[in-house]
Amino acid sequence: MSIFPRLTRRGSQVTIHWNFNASRLTQAHIMPYVRIGVQAPDGQLTLLHDGHLLGLPGPPPARPVADVAAQHLPKSVPLLVLASYLSGRQPRAQLVDMLEGMQTGRHYYFPFAVAPDAPLGRYTLLSELYVDGRVQHSGTAVQDFFFVEELHLAPATRTPTGGLLALLTNPGPEPVPVRVVEYLPGSTGTVQEVPAQGTLTVQTATPGVVLYSEEREALPLTDAPGPVFLRNQRLLTWDKAGADETITFVMAGEEDEAYELSGPTQAVWRRADGLSTRAELPGPELQAAYQDLLDAGMILELPR
Repeated sequence: MSIFPRLTRRGSQVTIHWNFNASRLTQAHIMPYVRIGVQAPDGQLTLLHDGHLLGLPGPPPARPVADVAAQHLPKSVPLLVLASYLSGRQPRAQLVDMLEGMQTGRHYYFPFAVAPDAPLGRYTLLSELYVDGRVQHSGTAVQDFFFVEELHLAPATRTPTGGLLALLTNPGPEPVPVRVVEYLPGSTGTVQEVPAQGTLTVQTATPGVVLYSEEREALPLTDAPGPVFLRNQRLLTWDKAGADETITFVMAGEEDEAYELSGPTQAVWRRADGLSTRAELPGPELQAAYQDLLDAGMILELPR
């Protein structure tokens, strides 16, 4: 079985791929009873499939390969599924069997919705196939699991050298890998791990971001409270050199008129990178410009 993604958050969705292959049958069809499900860390089982499936015998082994391929409808196998099969360290013969099974097998995709209040931790997949009283489990059972994660990042504090110090909290029962990225040219970030039901102190020389859940989730690392603000990405913008300064023009959609930004409004616009907060803007002029841009829909506030 394949799972996408393996690391996720509450309120998301996980897709489970299951391959049913009966092509090695030579005499008669089978109709096994199949149960596919997800078991949460608290023991609750959610069944995604509970019923019978028809398995048909494959073509005779002596039939030419071209004729064998013609016995099946075209199948669309996502590259991620193929990559998942090939990522392990299986023997060559097992990989060949997997690749052949992807063409002759029947692919099922089961979506699993992770509830907003779902338990954190490891979720284990259930795969049971019953034929004549005998049960067969997934060939990848030891790898059939995914994690639901959550992290909390406290507001950072300034160090004596001007850096930032922040505390990451992991309320879940499994460790969570994170990548800490600083806003420095050429910085690649550092990979660390927040222990299960524990904390990790993060220290950086500059503001940055903490990435987790396969880097899909980003937590801004800043010492300022409140939401971050971002330029409205649907607006067209360009800079034009003036006599004394560069002026920024912003146009919405098909409108003929453009906003002209300079001075405080331009300064706020340039700071609207999705990682800064309003509290970082010094002085009443920048605060007033911020409110004007926010009221006009030119910048947006994003929760963090």
